[in-house]
Amino acid sequence: MHFSDRETFFNHDFHELIGLIYDSVTSEQGFFPFLSRFVQVFNGHSASFAIYDTAANSLLGTWTVNIPEEALRFYSEHVSHRDVLVEKAISVNREGNCRFVASNIDLGPDVKRLRRDTRAGEWLESYGACEAAGAIAYMDGYYLNFFGMQRSPDQPEFSYEELKVFDGFLPHLHRAVGLYTRLMQRRCGPAVERLVLERVNRGIIVCDASFRVAFRNGKADDILKRNAGLRVNSDGMLVAHGNESARQFAVLLSAAVEASIARRELDDQVFSLEHGQQRITLVVTPLQGTAEAGSLAQGALVTLHDWSWSNEISADLLKSLFDLTDAEAVVAAELVCGQSLSDIAVISGRSRETVKYHLNNIFRKTGTRRQGELVSLLSRACTSV
Repeated sequence: MHFSDRETFFNHDFHELIGLIYDSVTSEQGFFPFLSRFVQVFNGHSASFAIYDTAANSLLGTWTVNIPEEALRFYSEHVSHRDVLVEKAISVNREGNCRFVASNIDLGPDVKRLRRDTRAGEWLESYGACEAAGAIAYMDGYYLNFFGMQRSPDQPEFSYEELKVFDGFLPHLHRAVGLYTRLMQRRCGPAVERLVLERVNRGIIVCDASFRVAFRNGKADDILKRNAGLRVNSDGMLVAHGNESARQFAVLLSAAVEASIARRELDDQVFSLEHGQQRITLVVTPLQGTAEAGSLAQGALVTLHDWSWSNEISADLLKSLFDLTDAEAVVAAELVCGQSLSDIAVISGRSRETVKYHLNNIFRKTGTRRQGELVSLLSRACTSV
């Protein structure tokens, strides 16, 4: 955007972006159209709404545009717990200033050292970005929504004049994000209740598109009370114990929520948590409600399998029950224990394509189509014998 065209901008693009902000409250696509258009209008490389638990200093989830999953995973593991730009925005907000901050303006003369020490520079370079600007879009207790945009090296650095224009969106973002998070609870709750999830003999937790827990059944409550590596924090967010586990889980949950909003198919993500003597397997699945089915729920379904109440997984048992080959039985047992396909490939010394081939055979022999269905069936079989 060239600021010589400022009058044209305020006559059209500004009002279009404000409209997209408020459309996001009820749109099936959430804030993604606004993020995409903001990047286009302001000559950006990528953008995100990142959700943090400020009490635990951890990333809980994120909606992203043009940030690949590998970069998000790197950010979650190495940068999110000490993102100096987010810390600066929080500091400015606590001083009573609701405004954007930029890496090239607000981080001072030590910006290069800060990027090196926090690995933020490495993260930005990993997906072709260079500078970043952002602001707190919404806060509720320890729940923080940080809106950020990044630029590439061939794009201009952020200017004071631009940041002042960005600031004009913050009151609207604050209202819209607040409405959105409240609406998600109302939209998600009745939809999942129609699934009669209380009758499922597995722990079931539904996180809405704002990453808050909208529903959990009695079995999930029992598992959470046993402190099995998971908890729901004071702001209603589902988090895993331990920094590494919490970061990995945030990435899986983000991918599922984004796929749900986009109505895009995504393989179930299987994740294992160990806490003391307890071990649980989580299956994270995008909610795929449709308007035709009377459900507009968006978010993620998290299924919990608690092995402290169950028998150990036996590859021989799975082999005999479902007529699996030796290799298929090993893949099935590892999958139920929470290993990803890539992990199983490393453990077994096979390629990921070979493991995927075995998985497809297991689907066929068990009559299932998704990893979540498969894990539920196999774990149920192991506990009933």
